[in-house]
Amino acid sequence: MKSKLTHKKSPALPASLLLALNLLCSFNQGVADDNLAGNYYEEALAAYRKHDNADAIIHLKNAIQQNQNFVAAHILLGEIYLQQKSLSEAEVQLGLANQMGADKSLTIKSLAQLYLYQIKYEQLLKDIDPGQYDRQLQPELYIFRGHAYLQLNQVDEALNAYEMAAKIDPGRVDALIGRANALLRRSDLAGADQAADQALQMQPDNAGTWYVKGSIKHTQAQLEEAIKDYDKALELMPDHQDARISRAGLLMDLHRNEQAMQDLEYLRQNYPFDPKAAYLHAVLLGRIGQQEASIKELEAAADIIVSVKPEYLTQHSQTLMLSGLINYSLKRFDPAAEYLRLYIKKYPEQTGPYKLLASILLSKNEPEQVISLLRPLMSSNPHDRRLMFLLGTAYMNAGKHDQANTLLEKASVQETGGENIQTEIGLTRLSMGQEQLAIQELESAIQANPGNSQAGIPLVAIYVNNGEAKKALRVAEGLYNKASKNLTLLNLLGTAQVATQDLKQARRSFEKAVELDPAFITAHINLSKLDVAEKKIDSAQQRLQKLNQQFPENIAVLLELSTVEQAKGDNGAATRWLEKARGIDQKSMQVLLAQIELKLKMGQAIDALNIAQAAELIDKYDPQLMEALARCYLATDSRGKALDVYRRMAEQARLNVKKLYRVAGYQMAVQDYSEAINTLKKAVLTDGKHIPSQIALTELELNYGKPVFAMSRANNLLKDYPKSAFPHQLLGDIAVHEKNASLAASHYQNAFDLEPNTQLLMKLYQSLKQTEQHDKAFELLQQWVKKHPKDSVPLAALAEEQLQKGKIAEAQKYYEFLLSQYPNEPLFLNNLAYIYFNNGNGKALAYAEKAQKLAPDQASGNDTLGWILVNNGKAEEGLHYLRNAHSRMSQNPEIRYHIAVALDQLQRKEEARQELEQALKLNIPFTGIEQARALLEKLRN
Repeated sequence: MKSKLTHKKSPALPASLLLALNLLCSFNQGVADDNLAGNYYEEALAAYRKHDNADAIIHLKNAIQQNQNFVAAHILLGEIYLQQKSLSEAEVQLGLANQMGADKSLTIKSLAQLYLYQIKYEQLLKDIDPGQYDRQLQPELYIFRGHAYLQLNQVDEALNAYEMAAKIDPGRVDALIGRANALLRRSDLAGADQAADQALQMQPDNAGTWYVKGSIKHTQAQLEEAIKDYDKALELMPDHQDARISRAGLLMDLHRNEQAMQDLEYLRQNYPFDPKAAYLHAVLLGRIGQQEASIKELEAAADIIVSVKPEYLTQHSQTLMLSGLINYSLKRFDPAAEYLRLYIKKYPEQTGPYKLLASILLSKNEPEQVISLLRPLMSSNPHDRRLMFLLGTAYMNAGKHDQANTLLEKASVQETGGENIQTEIGLTRLSMGQEQLAIQELESAIQANPGNSQAGIPLVAIYVNNGEAKKALRVAEGLYNKASKNLTLLNLLGTAQVATQDLKQARRSFEKAVELDPAFITAHINLSKLDVAEKKIDSAQQRLQKLNQQFPENIAVLLELSTVEQAKGDNGAATRWLEKARGIDQKSMQVLLAQIELKLKMGQAIDALNIAQAAELIDKYDPQLMEALARCYLATDSRGKALDVYRRMAEQARLNVKKLYRVAGYQMAVQDYSEAINTLKKAVLTDGKHIPSQIALTELELNYGKPVFAMSRANNLLKDYPKSAFPHQLLGDIAVHEKNASLAASHYQNAFDLEPNTQLLMKLYQSLKQTEQHDKAFELLQQWVKKHPKDSVPLAALAEEQLQKGKIAEAQKYYEFLLSQYPNEPLFLNNLAYIYFNNGNGKALAYAEKAQKLAPDQASGNDTLGWILVNNGKAEEGLHYLRNAHSRMSQNPEIRYHIAVALDQLQRKEEARQELEQALKLNIPFTGIEQARALLEKLRN
């Protein structure tokens, strides 16, 4: 407290006494302020221990106001600000504490953490030497150094730092966690997992351990398991920044937008200066249509980046790359390009930044720079679809249309580049094989800008491949209308017109392209393809030969000439064209694949395998080559080697759902069901919304795996898609597998009500038959056929029903219609032969003979023909077919009866009697049963 002074007039005092009094007053004032400051500090400390940081900060500020040199208050205030990620305030307080002579052992850990938050990795390594501090403090400081090395991508140095920490204190769990993260950065998943497991044994409730376990599973595409581990980390430590960001990003990848939004809102509130959180939040806001909010978040992320000092920014790869992404999203192309150039200079081995920089240069209409930037990368990244697309687009914009078309045709199948957030997200989805999600994003981009070729070209390719020709044409027309002088887009329009079967208009498009640029080889080739489609093989050949004279070393022309020769049936000439192409470019994968395909077609499997093995030396990771190689192994009876190739293909597919699904199809085709199940598990973990994978996996688990898993998966799908037919259908299939026909009928009825189609109709029909609901089954077919009189499958079933009911005229009418549509279908021929036989129609024998010839292994066809022959007095000839039928259907009593009649006609009475006894012993009703009994009675007598 201050002294209370009176203002009486007093005699003058000596100067020395005045000085002494002033000093005394100053001393007394200081004592009083320190006491108050101390009280405030203790109150702050109590609040801090209760986790009431807001109250603690108020008390600490009061303490410092009373005594600005209160070092302990500065240290504690710095630590609290650090916890709150108020980095500038933390830096001020810790700096003041050090200036005031604070023991550095009290501030060094906070300073190290501050450097990490500020991306000052080099400064941390420079300023913090664990050897200068007490041994008890050293392990944690080594761990901080390990983190800094890791962020600078100096993995070996990081591992050394973590090992030093563990050597000093073997009980340091965070040293093991750091080691796991470093090994994960090195892609040593086994080592990372082992380190994480050791950490888990030491401290099962450590959030960092669960985070790194989640990161490992994330890398392995075990997405649902990764989320569980991130959940555990955040349950133990809700403010674990890395775990929350990783979970948010993963939830976004899985399109669980609401859950991702919760994490991102938490991050934005608690880590307001994290640019990655702001960027992800912006992307998610844009995805759900909140464009204004998305832009604000992008601007906030950009502001955060700007606050980072340039010298520190260049040291941190993730933030440097993020700077390019954020500015690119805001269409601030110049700074984005500058950041990306810095990144490429520092990390030249990564292709991603090249692609983003290329997108920027394309938007600035600088295609030649893109060509210079990307062309060197193609030799080392021959399968990078997006790289192909960007380079192809650059060629297109530079007027180099043939080079453009070659690359764009390859790139459009998988991955491309982007012009905005929707395009970028869509292309990322496409690169992962998440086609339906990609379509949603690309469609959004096209709706915003119909001339967006980077979104439109792959979208056209997807629609064409999926048979959605009208959609492809709509997008292609939108692109061309915005750039009518672009020959690449004109060619694309022609391709879409071909898909819609408008060959006349497609020809006009291709001819217009050729007219505008006579050297546009791709358009010439497309015209030849149209010639072949219209059966004008000679015209196609003449067109291509003329083109070959102009461009004798053009591989595409030679390949098409080979295709045309094959269409003519001249495989020898086709072979020669391919040999000529290979002579021009021995390493052309297109040529090698064409040779393999032709050799397999000609039955020369060994030659095909030799070519495939030679191609492996050029590029063993080419997915088309791997598929062809597997077929070669299968054709040469090397099934084991084919299975190995398919496993390699599954590993190479990584997170690409479409590729995984395709590989699983190959594995199923060769009955490698266990591996197909593993492949499909990867697919559904990567993209749970890929319905074909979900259905295939459920069916495989049911029939070749663990049915309980199939049931669980089907029930989960029903929860997620209650208004879709396929979960009900799967549950019906499971019920059939469990021989519960009544339950199957219920599930199939639900499915059919939601989505009536032929497949579900027939499943429901069969289940109704099995539950003895014959009238309902018959009515179901009748109603369907009335609405769909040309639907052959239910029509055939209805014809069979009519036949069984003895309504021969109705059955005959249906079968005659079916046979007019499918003249070589053995079942229709056989049943109509049977009807004609009973009607006395002379066509019966001819139809039966044709049916048996088309399907010699079918019991029914052999039985019908044999029975007609027996009844035509040709028992010996007929018996042969009847025996054939019996050997394929020995429990059919009617066939035995027919055999008995033939034997009786051949005077082999005892054998006939034995056959009849066996037929009637089965107690199964059949046509002719009364005649069989009468014959048996006759033979017994």
